[in-house]
Amino acid sequence: MRFYAKLRIPAVLLTMLLLLISIAGTAAAAGAADPTGTKSAIAAVDEALLRIGNGDADASKQSFAPVKQWWTRSKQSAKNDSASLAADLDRGVADVSLAYISGNPDEIAEKLDELRLSLVSYDEGSYTDNEGRSKMTLGLYIGKLKSVQEAAEAQDWSAAQSGARELQNQWLSVEGEVVGRSASVYADTERDLVLLPAYLADPAKQAQAAPLLDRLIAALTPLADAGYGWVDAALIPIREGLEALLVVGSLLAFVRKSGAPRGQRWIVGGSAAGLVFSVAAGAAVSLWLSTSVFGASNSLLNGWTGVIAAGMLLYVGYWLHRSSDMRRWNEKLRSSSKQALSSGRMFSLALLAFLAIVREGLETVIFLIGLAGRMPGRELLLGIATGFGALALIAVVIVKLGDRLPLKPFFLVSSVVVFYLGFKFMGSGIHSLQMAGLIPSSTESYLPSAATISLYPSWYSTLPQLLLLLAAAAAYLGPLLRRRSGQAAQA
Repeated sequence: MRFYAKLRIPAVLLTMLLLLISIAGTAAAAGAADPTGTKSAIAAVDEALLRIGNGDADASKQSFAPVKQWWTRSKQSAKNDSASLAADLDRGVADVSLAYISGNPDEIAEKLDELRLSLVSYDEGSYTDNEGRSKMTLGLYIGKLKSVQEAAEAQDWSAAQSGARELQNQWLSVEGEVVGRSASVYADTERDLVLLPAYLADPAKQAQAAPLLDRLIAALTPLADAGYGWVDAALIPIREGLEALLVVGSLLAFVRKSGAPRGQRWIVGGSAAGLVFSVAAGAAVSLWLSTSVFGASNSLLNGWTGVIAAGMLLYVGYWLHRSSDMRRWNEKLRSSSKQALSSGRMFSLALLAFLAIVREGLETVIFLIGLAGRMPGRELLLGIATGFGALALIAVVIVKLGDRLPLKPFFLVSSVVVFYLGFKFMGSGIHSLQMAGLIPSSTESYLPSAATISLYPSWYSTLPQLLLLLAAAAAYLGPLLRRRSGQAAQA
């Protein structure tokens, strides 16, 4: 018994030592998980919100006191991370303190909510730091939508418009999360983000901003906590690359039928240059630039490539339609020694392939970068390989099908596809320029809207699309009318 008694004290001491080590380890882990102390501040704000919700303003103020102490200690560190976010936090703490002095429970709760959003941004790193980098999440983006909604409800139209512009610039940071789950929600959100500042800026339409914000929040909220897998990653290149593939595939099939093998090299070269540019630009955004800073630049790039590509597609569509006249086609082949493509035209086709790839390729790369931190790397690589493998298979089918189609049906089908893509590129291009703020975001409720085909309720995009349709109609109906008038004259 004495032997066991002698062992008991060291055993107790050992147990106590292990317990202390365990507690120290837990504390160290907690400190590592919360290096800035923001989780503690968020918990204090949550407690203050709970108590003000129960009608106990004094208890709520006591719960908020540690936040003020934390901010006194952490202000300089926050400034070193992000001067803009530190200003938001400083203003938020001051606003809450003033709200407690006024004693209005609703105002206190509102200011606590606003401060909590900034604290969560700081905790998650979802802010633009002093080097211009950002880690915006969809959950925080929805929170910013709600802030704009609150400003609109308070009829603070200046703050609401400023918030709407900020949402447009930050959209690039989260659009990969959205398109990876729902293409329709993505298209509708892009449309609504252009409509929002237009509604907020027009006193006659400001009442329409509330249901639009409700629609945005309701559509995005289910996606905020969505999980992603390799299928989502695979669908992105398929969905985004299919239109560019139709352009490139139609051009390749055309030059093959033209007996101009050099044309294929030009088109492949233009496509390869577009891919390299897209990957390089996407990597630059991911590694060196802030996506919120790049947001307007990306919209400008997408806008101008879309508009220029639409103009070139209109010309190519007209060219393909004219080639469906077999007599004219045979004469062209004979006159150019069985090579219907000049060097200048080959360069034009290469440029069109480049623009089509850049138009869709840059978004594809940025979308995939956006998913990179939201799924295992192995699944992401599997999805990318599957998506681009499917695109390669579709490309082979398009080229083979184009080779087997008789000339006249091939030219007619290709011209319809090219005109349609030109219509869509024109609408989406002008829409992107509106997103960048280069073109006014004015809208008209009586204009049709179908985001999936890039039809938006704005004369700035609808009018060029109507002109493109008229040009396409003239290209199709002009030769038919001339042929009929010639037949009538001969009769």
